[in-house]
Amino acid sequence: MTYRHRGTTSQGEKFTKDRIDQAWSKACGGMHNHDLIEAALQFFSEKFKEGSYCLDDYGHIISRDEYGQESRHGWEIDHICPVAKKDTYEQGAHKIDEPENLRALHWESNKRKGRLDSKTYELEWEWVVLNKAA
Repeated sequence: MTYRHRGTTSQGEKFTKDRIDQAWSKACGGMHNHDLIEAALQFFSEKFKEGSYCLDDYGHIISRDEYGQESRHGWEIDHICPVAKKDTYEQGAHKIDEPENLRALHWESNKRKGRLDSKTYELEWEWVVLNKAA
């Protein structure tokens, strides 16, 4: 088995500009599905309102211009269903590298999620959020 870098297709290739744009649009669109975030947007900077910044699925701020960078607001494309489970996922009508299985995710989250099972990462993240709020 060959090593595949984070933020690449299931074949280890760079994502096309089209896929990058789709992942970014999906992340920005997802922000508007949450009433609390939608209400908070009025207090965010113009950069959020212009679409230069948005929040990933775990609430991290990511910048459109920092795709592929390991920087403060850098992000990568993440496979929601991991590439390691490709055979199971592709038995249906979906393909692992298609937009419905991709999302924009802060690079540190993607790195950490890669070391853990996705469900474990999400439970751990939920625990951190709940304990910070308490």
